[in-house]
This record gives sequence, C-alpha cells and structure tokens, in this order.
Amino acid sequence: MTNQKFNPPNFEKAEDLLNDLFEVVKNQESELAGGEAQELKRGATAVQRLKETTVKFGNPRSILIPLTAKGFKAKGIELNYEIKQLMKQFDFYSMVVSITLSPQPSVLISNLKCQLDFGPQGKDEPIVHRIIPDSKWQTVLKTGVNLNLGLDANLDVGIGVDASELTKIANLPDYDKLKANVGTKGRFKAFTILDSLNYKFGKFTIAAEGKDQSQCKWELESPEIKDKSTVEFDIIFKVPKGLESIDLIGNVWIEPKINWLCGELTDVMKALPDRFKDLFGSKDKAAKGFAVGVKEKWTGEERIILPKL
Repeated sequence: MTNQKFNPPNFEKAEDLLNDLFEVVKNQESELAGGEAQELKRGATAVQRLKETTVKFGNPRSILIPLTAKGFKAKGIELNYEIKQLMKQFDFYSMVVSITLSPQPSVLISNLKCQLDFGPQGKDEPIVHRIIPDSKWQTVLKTGVNLNLGLDANLDVGIGVDASELTKIANLPDYDKLKANVGTKGRFKAFTILDSLNYKFGKFTIAAEGKDQSQCKWELESPEIKDKSTVEFDIIFKVPKGLESIDLIGNVWIEPKINWLCGELTDVMKALPDRFKDLFGSKDKAAKGFAVGVKEKWTGEERIILPKL
C-alpha cells in the first residue's frame, strides 16, 4: 500500500460526478426506449443504488478505555518491563472505531478504506502503538469464527475463540505462526479490547499501516458486503502523560467494482461523454472518482476527552 493509494477522495466532487453520470445515463436510456416516461432502466438503476449506498463512523468515544499496569494486573496479567517503562512516559488508550456500511442491492464493492489522523501535532502528538486487526489475522477472520481480541503482557494481540470452534483455526495453513497468540475464551490470558469480532465478507484481503505514526489506515479489498454491516477496528495509541484531550479526523469510503458498473452501463457506454469514457479507461481512477464516503472531525469543541487513568 502506498500513501497515494490512501489519499481520500474529494467526497463532494465524487457525489457531483455520480449525480452527473446518473442524469446522463437516465437520459440516454430514455432515448433508447423511445423517450417514453418509464421506470429507471438498468444503468440508471445501478448508478442510483450506488448513490444511495452509505458508509459512516460510529462515535469513537463509545469504547475508549485507558490501559494501565494496574488494569492489566486486575486481569491477572503482569506487563513486561519495557511496557511498564513506556507507561511511565506515556498514557496508553484503546479506541474502537466502528464503521457502518449500507450498500444498496446489487452494488458490488472493490474496497473499503479508512484513514484516521490524530492530533494535535508537535510535542503532544498521539502515537499509534498498534492497529487491530491487521494482515496477520486475515486467514483467521476469513473463517467467520467469533473472536475476542485482547492484549497480552507485551501489548501484543491475542485471540480467544470458543473451544468448539478452535479446530477451524487449528486447521489453517499458517496456524503455527499464530498458535502462540490463540486460545479458548475464558482461559486465554488477555485484556479484551474487541469482543465477538466477526468479519463475514467472503474472500477479502485486509491490510493496515500507521504504527509509530499519528495517522493510520486500513483497507479491506473485495469484501462481499450484501447488506447493512458494521466493521470494527481498534487502535492502541499513546499520548504524553497527563494529556487531557485529542483531535481526530476520520475519512472512510467505499469504492465500487468498476467491472460491475461498466457491465450495468453496457447499453449506453458508447454514448457517454468523453470525460466519462476517459475515466472508465482507468479502473483505479474510476473507482476513486465514484467513491462514496464521509469525512468526520472531532476537533475544537468536539475534541475527544480522554478518560482519567
């Protein structure tokens, strides 16, 4: 993944572009039908459904908890020396970010992308310590098993599963690389940060980046999302001791599968204006050009107040 790939679209321009495409396609299909006033045809219906697809953030304050040596000890976990030393310099927090997707019928998604920017910048800059889940857990997430994700004594990620479903994970080809961090619920020593995580999205690919920075990013590639669904991510971040609040700016968007959209526009593709033909000539540009998303800010009076340690 490159930073350029993750640059958020201009959501207003993307919305205007979709509106323009809708009007052009609707008029062209009306002409093909003899100009009669009828219900929307195939192409216009597809564009309309893409326009009506929504994606939005939950409230990042909803599950925001401090991480302390005392809190881990209460769970029976003694943090290692290095983490304890870091906690003398920084306050650590776990923040769950939820994203609700509502794709309209037949809309196919190529990517779900999320970018988070923490502030303020400078000496009080929040630093991302860990992004959860990341590509390491991709094969586990694809099993559709309900997972509890937690942190161990090294602030590394551990996974707890029901004993009845452990065999589904134990049979994975890369299980040997994961087994040290996998256990059964109730017996696995970890500070739970995500409870009953389950991505039922078919053969998707997950990627994440941003460790040790103030910006982090996720991408779910080719998720098979057929109806309303909520995706959860967790960010473990640290701030200078005593910092009372942080800024957060989030961008989240979906990009449509361009092969699907072109297929729906087959009847009118040759009649589209050159600007649309040129755009469809590059799948990546077209996917970003017709992206549907939202930018939200928790800054100023809406800054996120950090819970007391």
